[in-house]
Amino acid sequence: MKNRPSSHLVLLLGLLVLDALAYLAIYRSGVARGFSPSLLLAFRDLALFLPILFIFIWLVRRYRFAGDLTLFTTAILLFGIGQFAQYRLFTDPEYSAARGVEVRNARLAKANIAQQRAINKYYDAGKKQVLFGDPEYQIRIDATAGETPDESYWTLKRIMSSVSTLVPLLAFLGFGLAFAFMLRDDILLWLQRHSFLIGLMTTVPFALIAIIYSSGGKFLGRTTPWEPVKITFLISYAGILADHYRNLSRTWWGIPPWRFVLPFLLVAFMPVLPFLALSDFGQMLVFFGAYLTLYLVAVRRLPQVTMAIVLTMVLLGGSIFAAGIYNTVVDAFGDNDSVTAIERVRGVVSRGLSPRIHQRFYLWRNGGQPPDPAENWWWAREVDSAPDRGRSNDDMWYYRYAYQPSQALFGVSDGRLLGAGLGRGYPESVPIADSDFIYAAIAEEMGLAGGAVIIAGFIILLIAGMRTAIEAPDMFTKLLAAGITSFLAFQAIINIGGVLRLVPMTGITLPFISHGGWSLITSFVMLGILMAIS
Repeated sequence: MKNRPSSHLVLLLGLLVLDALAYLAIYRSGVARGFSPSLLLAFRDLALFLPILFIFIWLVRRYRFAGDLTLFTTAILLFGIGQFAQYRLFTDPEYSAARGVEVRNARLAKANIAQQRAINKYYDAGKKQVLFGDPEYQIRIDATAGETPDESYWTLKRIMSSVSTLVPLLAFLGFGLAFAFMLRDDILLWLQRHSFLIGLMTTVPFALIAIIYSSGGKFLGRTTPWEPVKITFLISYAGILADHYRNLSRTWWGIPPWRFVLPFLLVAFMPVLPFLALSDFGQMLVFFGAYLTLYLVAVRRLPQVTMAIVLTMVLLGGSIFAAGIYNTVVDAFGDNDSVTAIERVRGVVSRGLSPRIHQRFYLWRNGGQPPDPAENWWWAREVDSAPDRGRSNDDMWYYRYAYQPSQALFGVSDGRLLGAGLGRGYPESVPIADSDFIYAAIAEEMGLAGGAVIIAGFIILLIAGMRTAIEAPDMFTKLLAAGITSFLAFQAIINIGGVLRLVPMTGITLPFISHGGWSLITSFVMLGILMAIS
């Protein structure tokens, strides 16, 4: 269906109808559980299909788009699933409650409603006669028992000014601008000629901001500073490779000339230190995956690719070791005299990874089994500085780190083949399920079938993106298309793999689906560039 816009228009309208049915199912399930999800929010989400259809008509009529519309349709499928999954979570009073007492009250209210409905439906006349004195007795269900205190919170004005409304609109605008600009040959040529400068001027400020102002992988509140840099970094990396890929293919003992390798290594190394400062191992994996994909596409020689992998591992290991020395040299060499020099060096090496990365890998390997503070320096330091030191070691580990992924896995397991039904599961019990763990929320209520639809969507994006790269007219656009596709694919693999405990959970979002600001905008801008190349 690459060149049949009418087929894709029918698919988009079909997605709109399916999404409307999903919102209806979520609303009915909410009412059955004692609260009424906001219909205004549902209409807002469905109204976002208007700019989507406008963009589609703009592509087909204004630009006579002859590329692969599968990219656009698949991205909207994923976006639609993400929208109603977030609606399901944020309209649940238990999930949106701000404090522990409110969460507990909302959970009890929903449990009481479920109990009352079960009595009305399943108790026979004899049991009702004994309990209530009336064999036909029906408990009056309070349909607003689980409501938040301010039931009129979601007004039309508040919805129109909400971040959840503005971010998708900005994402669509970013898609349109990226598509229109990247169609122009003069802009592509300018980007390729100034690729090194673009990487330097954007990655260096990002590095300074990340190192100075970041906290827990974020800065300025909940912002992820690396999202906007993805695109400029990709342009820089692709431009340098496009200029020098022939020279990089000429090797001496498998190593290219250093005057061509050094700029390449400098650009590749620029995002490493910021990610170490953020302790963002997941994004390092995504970026290094993109490195290797682009290098493979450009050079296409096995010895060269092997050398690139070895070089990447050396760079990563060296960077981690250097960061570890900086953070731990005082502790390692400040111990008492009974500690041998070998033990001190071993301490520096073991602390090369930040405590956050140690925690993620330990959680991946051991799950709910808590670490021993005597044998794990990173956990001992956290236990000593914890305000809740009165808790046991098991409780502290479980409620701080193991609870969220454990609940997510329970939800995926409970989903089975077809799921509990939209609005009928318990994904609200997973903290921050709308972002890192949204795949678990979807798999619980839509089952293996719903999870398979998401995975199939990313596979289709991967195939269509790589086909776009193969058919691109020059090396620069070929590398851009391959890089964008690898970014989206690796990010999806790491996110879903982390939820299913196939890889360490790294805290990165699921493209087009997770609730997020810069993540959604960046994904749609990348989609616009990819479709322009197509």
